[in-house]
Amino acid sequence: MLCNDATISHLNFIETQSESDYDLLNEVASSDDLSSILTMLLFDDTLSDKLKRQVRHQLKKLKAKSK
Repeated sequence: MLCNDATISHLNFIETQSESDYDLLNEVASSDDLSSILTMLLFDDTLSDKLKRQVRHQLKKLKAKSK
């Protein structure tokens, strides 16, 4: 990652490649609908299996926090 910002710490499994990647990740992390955004990522056929597993794991963590 380009920077360790506390607002995106729960998405630290995603490695940014550029400043615009980081900006987008920061915007997603601050979204009120993070769970829906992560769920949509699971439908992206271009994502690696490893990244999809990480997204699923993060969704489980978010779900556990909301209970």
